[in-house]
Amino acid sequence: SSHMVAKTKSILVIDDNDDIRGLLSLVLQKEGYEVLEAAGGSEALIKINESKPDLILLDVMMPGLSGLEVLATIRESREKKISEVPVIMITAKSTIDDIDAAIELGANSYIVKPFRPANLVEKVSEIFQAALNN
Repeated sequence: SSHMVAKTKSILVIDDNDDIRGLLSLVLQKEGYEVLEAAGGSEALIKINESKPDLILLDVMMPGLSGLEVLATIRESREKKISEVPVIMITAKSTIDDIDAAIELGANSYIVKPFRPANLVEKVSEIFQAALNN
């Protein structure tokens, strides 16, 4: 067994709602993840290119660039580290219909607001586990 310490996984949280973004960040930081935040799509795309996070949490409904537009842009990137990053969509009950579109665009999973922190943590670790086993 290797004694290498796994690099801390970085997660970019993209949501225009400060409270939800803060809550998501807090929950993930408690689990030991490095968390980056973006309050909207354009800011998110800049951060993704700069920091190439290991996972992205992306709200469907945002003013300006929607979550679906951000997702489409990520998946179309010429850079593998960006185009293949796992994305978990954050959706409200009212936008649950957008999930089909998101999955078609290449979202890996989704959580519905209001979410339970334990549920979020589980989805995130499932995705990181799956990546290890590939």
